[in-house]
Amino acid sequence: MHTETVVYFWPVVLSLIYVAEAGMIGDQCDWTGSGLTSSAERGVTPVYLRCREGTVSWLYPRGALRLLLRPPLPADERDFNVCLRVIRRPDPPEFFHDLHFNYTEKAERFPARIFVEGARKLIPLYAPDDGDPRELRCFRSKRGRAALYVEAEPEEGPKRRVATFKYEARPLITRHYDPATADCRPCSDSELELAFCTSDLVSRVLIVGSDQREDLDSTQLTLRLTKILRAPVLDVDTDDLAHDNDYYKYSVDNEVGGGSGTLAHVQVWRGCGAAAGAGEFVAMARRRLGRLALVCAPRLAHWRALARRRAPHDTHCALRH
Repeated sequence: MHTETVVYFWPVVLSLIYVAEAGMIGDQCDWTGSGLTSSAERGVTPVYLRCREGTVSWLYPRGALRLLLRPPLPADERDFNVCLRVIRRPDPPEFFHDLHFNYTEKAERFPARIFVEGARKLIPLYAPDDGDPRELRCFRSKRGRAALYVEAEPEEGPKRRVATFKYEARPLITRHYDPATADCRPCSDSELELAFCTSDLVSRVLIVGSDQREDLDSTQLTLRLTKILRAPVLDVDTDDLAHDNDYYKYSVDNEVGGGSGTLAHVQVWRGCGAAAGAGEFVAMARRRLGRLALVCAPRLAHWRALARRRAPHDTHCALRH
């Protein structure tokens, strides 16, 4: 974020808030609305987001949105960190069968600018032409408050435009290992147990590839799932995944470790220097901003030994290997 740029029309924004359209106020995790329902092109629609994470989708954006984020946090955790990820093109499927795919479509222009609301000014957070390729941007609350001002770009004909982004609010002090704040150290045994019981995907894996995702500020690991241990996100038949999607072209199926099986993508903060490696691991990943983020990945031998020596009544859930 370019903090040297400051927008000085904040008093005008305040005055526009009072002409916001009634009936478009949200008080939820997700918000979906259309600029076509607004009669004032320069009106500001207030939206109240009361959850830790969610999605905002603004169809045919006109005027502006003012998003007030007040996530439910413990009383002793007043301030929090907010990250948002603008969606400029569909993500690849997280679970698939062919190892390689090609990006065949350019990212669309995000039709809005996003500012963090300060005491007397708006601070730029994201703009389509700000020269920063990252679609992921973060900022901190001030005195327990965080608000965003989302300004629609001028309309260019009848083309369908959608400004969609995902947001996530996290306390500044984390109570257990967290991929958003981790320092790339290995998980302790107690963190492994908690991650196993609370992750969205837990599977024995082979790490068969790694790619830098500049847009997500991450390293994307490609995992071959050899034995799924916990996966509430896998409640669909992986054979029905969109292999014929016009955007993702699968072409090569490299067999690794004796079978093709199911593959998955997980994200790791790129500062950790994660890469493909030999051996079998137990990958534990949580969904974050629409993608799976790696939490812990012990070697199978270490996890197996830990799971065997832990008594069931001493763990958060039944540990499997």
